[in-house]
Amino acid sequence: MEFSFGTKRWMKREWKEEKDDEVVREEKIEGDGYSLGLHAPGFFDKVLHVEKCLLQSEPADKVLAIVQETWMDPSLGLTPYDVHKHIGFLKHLMIRTGRNVNTGVPEVMVNFVTSCYKPELLGPLINKITEIPEVVSIMNNVNTSVGNTSVGEEEYTLYGKPTITEMLRGLTFQISANSFFQTNTKQADVLYKLIGDSAGLKGDGSEIILDLFCGTGTIGLTLARRAKHVYGYEVVPEAIADAKKNAKLNGISNATFVQGDLNKINETFGKEFPKPDIIISDPNRPGMHMKLIKWLLEVKSPRIVYVSCNPATCARDLDYLCHGVEDKDLRGCYQLKTVVPVDMFPHTPHIECICVLELC
Repeated sequence: MEFSFGTKRWMKREWKEEKDDEVVREEKIEGDGYSLGLHAPGFFDKVLHVEKCLLQSEPADKVLAIVQETWMDPSLGLTPYDVHKHIGFLKHLMIRTGRNVNTGVPEVMVNFVTSCYKPELLGPLINKITEIPEVVSIMNNVNTSVGNTSVGEEEYTLYGKPTITEMLRGLTFQISANSFFQTNTKQADVLYKLIGDSAGLKGDGSEIILDLFCGTGTIGLTLARRAKHVYGYEVVPEAIADAKKNAKLNGISNATFVQGDLNKINETFGKEFPKPDIIISDPNRPGMHMKLIKWLLEVKSPRIVYVSCNPATCARDLDYLCHGVEDKDLRGCYQLKTVVPVDMFPHTPHIECICVLELC
């Protein structure tokens, strides 16, 4: 869960039908008007205060409660970042929960995203948070930019270790603060089994798999033992470092992970690995860049498994791959065989889709 710090406390006005149903509560007591919670839909500067989150684990909720009851104490000198004035210290609070490989008990990572590096200001919070036995990692990502991203330019370990572990499809994964990993682990197990089924591997270890937007290597590594070799690409350096560690951790030697921006590929892309028999593509919400679409249409892999968390950009990219892009003089060469939706985020409209494309 990623929570944001705000300079004003917005609350939902449910008892009145108004176009703008959020109202700001102005307080005279210093710091009492601050907020820590989730953004109001469609607003980058309205943070709805959250005292308890039913989506996260119980130990993670204890962390949120401790931070909430502590951080607004004026004597600590902690201030939320003001997205309009670009001043203030605390930007985001990220809480991730994994599992200890040996015991199966929860492992919690707490990541403070701040505008500068002042660990002494976080000291009182750290002292209280570390009283929770499940907390094994406290990180500090320093993000000096004016943007709203939670990824820092610098990262510091303030307590414990820099990673937590999780188990998926019989493998163990190390996850760092900035690495992508599916949030709903139980349903991710379902998702990755379906991806494996959709890949249609022969099982004789003869096929090359290209894993695009590979994150910490979860998809590629779950398929590696039935493939000849897996090549994974990801833009986040920390995720690639985790993917390499995860391959070693699970005794997988036929996987190569490369750090690179798939939105900025050039004519040399694809020269460093054999033609893939199966391509797995799991982009983030904006989908795939036209440069990557063009490359896929040129390389003509027999099968593409497209995993998407955004049906709109998924439909767009599938249209390009199947029917081409007329104004770019690109001809489509794939046929959409199946689409399987997976409910990764219950009680929300968000789903993942697994789409199988085969060369015409």
